[in-house]
Amino acid sequence: MSYQVLARKWRPKKFQDVIGQSHVTRSLQNAIVKNKIGHAYMMVGTRGVGKTSVARIFAKAIRCENITADINACNECRACLDFDTETSMNVIEIDGASNNSVDNIRELIGNVHYLPTSGRFKVYIIDEVHMLSTNAFNALLKTLEEPPAHVVFIFATTEAQKLLGTVLSRCQRFDFRNVPVDTLVKHVKDIAQVEGIKFESDELIHQLAILGRGSVRDTLSLLDQVLTFSEDNNVLETTLTTSLGVAGPKTISAIVNSVYEGNTEEVSRIYTRLLTENVPVKNIASSLLDELFNNLKKKNSLSEAELIWIYETIARETTWIFNSIVPEKAFEVLLYKVSLRRSFFNQKIVGSSQGVTASSVAPAKIEAAPAPVEAPVELTVAQKLESMMNEFANEKAPEPAPVVKAEALVQAPEVKKIESVKDLSWEGFLNDLSQRSPASASNLEQGNTLSPLKLENGSLYIELGFGYSGQVFMDYLNEPDVYEKVLNNLSEYFDVEKKNIKLELKEADTQNEFVSQADIRAHKAEISMQDRVEEFKSNPLLKEAEKLFNAKVDKVILDQTKK
Repeated sequence: MSYQVLARKWRPKKFQDVIGQSHVTRSLQNAIVKNKIGHAYMMVGTRGVGKTSVARIFAKAIRCENITADINACNECRACLDFDTETSMNVIEIDGASNNSVDNIRELIGNVHYLPTSGRFKVYIIDEVHMLSTNAFNALLKTLEEPPAHVVFIFATTEAQKLLGTVLSRCQRFDFRNVPVDTLVKHVKDIAQVEGIKFESDELIHQLAILGRGSVRDTLSLLDQVLTFSEDNNVLETTLTTSLGVAGPKTISAIVNSVYEGNTEEVSRIYTRLLTENVPVKNIASSLLDELFNNLKKKNSLSEAELIWIYETIARETTWIFNSIVPEKAFEVLLYKVSLRRSFFNQKIVGSSQGVTASSVAPAKIEAAPAPVEAPVELTVAQKLESMMNEFANEKAPEPAPVVKAEALVQAPEVKKIESVKDLSWEGFLNDLSQRSPASASNLEQGNTLSPLKLENGSLYIELGFGYSGQVFMDYLNEPDVYEKVLNNLSEYFDVEKKNIKLELKEADTQNEFVSQADIRAHKAEISMQDRVEEFKSNPLLKEAEKLFNAKVDKVILDQTKK
């Protein structure tokens, strides 16, 4: 039997085999249990994190006729055996990169009305869906919005930003995370135990996981490359560094320690040895930054400020070094620079009449000679416009007058604790939480309160609903550790003991026009954007420019990065 690479051999076959994506697999399993199978799913994430594998596992499970207790395909029924043939006419998997024409999609659409020969569903899996042409997408839209009841589309993409909004809005989207280093390390250890692979030290496994950059497939591909260079599946540091062209963890630690000590001779010796071993400068820089970042988090060597300066200096200056004529020499000079940092800061300034150190010198103030008076010059039209636009750009909006409530004029009591229902505000809680934990606030914004918040006998009652598209967020918030964090945030904001908070997460009745807080915020932002456009169009300086050029502004594009 021919050799099978580890990435294929260890490809997950059921939901529990998928690592680092429990938020996705749990939601899909819940959909199977509740019999709420959507007609289109979008799997988004970087390469090698499990998008296509999960799509296949899900496709097999929803077609299975005898689902198992752990919510996986039974692998024994007629539908499962049909799936395993890899020539099934009921599960069609195509590559969007090589089947991206409108003719390919029309052929696909022409077959969707045929019923599956086994199982409940006919599943279409389209990988790298962002590679489809615009015409192909347009041909797919109508079918995607109202497909036959027996058809399920599952898309996978690494670049969701390239997809049309009309496509994304028709799909349930699942964002796959990069797999954490610790999770990859455990996965490699499990594989090594089964495959009889021995590592010289755990540091080598850790470095392999770092080089994988959050991708399971990339990590296992690198391990395969290392094994082809090793003897009897024994992985030494020299084996890893030579086969992958990287610096070993001990070598990188030696460079970092020499930089901390200011030992330029040792830095040069180790760096030169790495170059003679054909380790690329980019690989050295990348490993060096990883080690510096780990030391910054540990804070057990130099001062935090000094560690930040070293990391920032190397990270910033490597951008131009890699494009220089001699990057190898330029990077060595950079290593000298960070090694000699203290002598730079304490060195006396050459030519100074007093012994002042560089770290305490303030820039001298140079008085400019008065400019000669020139005769006024008539500005050109372009210069007038530029002057007006500069004036408009520097124009400051008047400070709004403070709003004082009538009762505040009489008395301004100190607010200590929420005492009544009228003081409760879910929006106020979300606004406060977004300042402290934007990710937590974003998850909660996908739902909305189904009834007003209640405070009775010291207990706070919150009923939070989620629409159909927000089910994945509800499932995530129901995870014990996440739910506990939400209770902590509620307790801190509303000043209510955590044990007295009754938070219920439930599905909203979509028949009653449910609107999430995220939808409300997006609507307000759209109105605010329109107001800014109208304010710009009505500006007197712009009106003057229109008169000057005898023209009208027909389009305004605002910089949305500025508030």
